[in-house]
Amino acid sequence: MMVIPVSPTDVAEVERQLAASAERHREVVASMQESGRPAAGQHVAVKSVARAVQLVSFALKRADAAGVPFERLVELTGWEPDLVREGLAHAEPEPWFMARLAPDGIDARAVAQAAATFEATTRVHNLAQRIIDDVDDEAWSPAPADLDDLYEGLETVWRSWRQRLDRQR
Repeated sequence: MMVIPVSPTDVAEVERQLAASAERHREVVASMQESGRPAAGQHVAVKSVARAVQLVSFALKRADAAGVPFERLVELTGWEPDLVREGLAHAEPEPWFMARLAPDGIDARAVAQAAATFEATTRVHNLAQRIIDDVDDEAWSPAPADLDDLYEGLETVWRSWRQRLDRQR
């Protein structure tokens, strides 16, 4: 674990965020356990649980990096110590981990898949934002022809990727 030096106020804030994210996860799980959810709602339920678990996982790692003691992490999440260790150990949640955090009746593998998809989508979004930020950097002015080259290259890769996935536009 790499501890990032933070002030006591910052530690209190990361603890608050971890407790709030754990509470959100509990709320999502509780709402999924209510009867009467239609089969079509399964997809939404899977995504909701995946995002809730990811939110807790992110806050957990952030609190750990801020130096919050392990015992306090267990207390704030309400999770068993082995789940907290697992949450800290892996960037991508394992299916068995998701199964322990998903309510009955929700496919844990589908939740793990949804979490991985969300994570990958976030990486693509962040890359696109880095490209935009770099192109908009006032200290660097690419020529219009260079921007056209960038556009054409990205467009070609995008079309090729979509075709490989058999998705035409």
